[in-house]
Amino acid sequence: MEEIARNFADFAHPDTESIAIIRGRVLQALQHYLLDRDFKQLMPILMSPITDPLNHAVYPAEIQYEQRRLKLTASMIFHKQLALTAKGHDKIFIVAPNIRLEKAEIKDSENHLLEFSQFDFEIRDGDMHQVMALIEGLIKHVFSEVNQHCAAELAQLNRQLPHFTSAFPIYSSDELRAEHGDDFEKIMSASAQTPFFVTNYRREFYDRETPGKRGAYNNYDLIYPDGYGEALSGAEREFEYEQIVYRMNELSMDLQPFANYLEVARRGLLHPSAGGGLGIERLLKFICGKRRIRDVALFDRTVGTSFLF
Repeated sequence: MEEIARNFADFAHPDTESIAIIRGRVLQALQHYLLDRDFKQLMPILMSPITDPLNHAVYPAEIQYEQRRLKLTASMIFHKQLALTAKGHDKIFIVAPNIRLEKAEIKDSENHLLEFSQFDFEIRDGDMHQVMALIEGLIKHVFSEVNQHCAAELAQLNRQLPHFTSAFPIYSSDELRAEHGDDFEKIMSASAQTPFFVTNYRREFYDRETPGKRGAYNNYDLIYPDGYGEALSGAEREFEYEQIVYRMNELSMDLQPFANYLEVARRGLLHPSAGGGLGIERLLKFICGKRRIRDVALFDRTVGTSFLF
């Protein structure tokens, strides 16, 4: 009963309404920015025979439907690639719910949720530099809209949003790791004054390997300053059948569950593309100046929490 009382005390907190108003403005700004650039909005896919295998272990999130075992969406990466083959769908975005049943080792994370939403987008024939420029413009636009329309709410939160006028710096993970060690993201985020990009991570098979350069990758993360950490993960995509199989075998993956996806690639139907997924709750946490991601959502879904509802 005490837990229920605490839960509803959070509902009554004076910041709750301000965060909700900012959330609405953020979502509107994100969508309008891409709609104004001729993106098509898709509805999310919540279950599929396959989903993002991710670059770290999570508990399986699956349901049984009659004779089929279906996975709950961890990200819409494969559906984004497939959607780009549809007529007129050369630029797409989705406000996409994701289920990731994270393991206990990250239960103290201030940034991880068991379910969260991404502002997910993809551009046919796009490259990493085009997408990084789009992301920078998108972030600056959202901040401008919140500053313009949510002054009272920011005051309630005692938050003064920074103004980012210069270009976001771009670093390679190799140079940062050499300088700071494996915790370079955390170290750089703590000292940075502006969001910055980090490129060249070794991770999922669908992040494109740099042509002609084995072991280098055309991918990128956006990192927030002031210790807020990762904002977005994205990449150019593998689209050629032989290269996809090579990358999957390199990671010792079972190809059988991906047979339909691989057949589409074998037929040459996938397009070159690039995109990313921006964590909406993480963006809201940064804008609102909150340190715990649970503070920007009514219903707590942080790892390790015994949520009631």
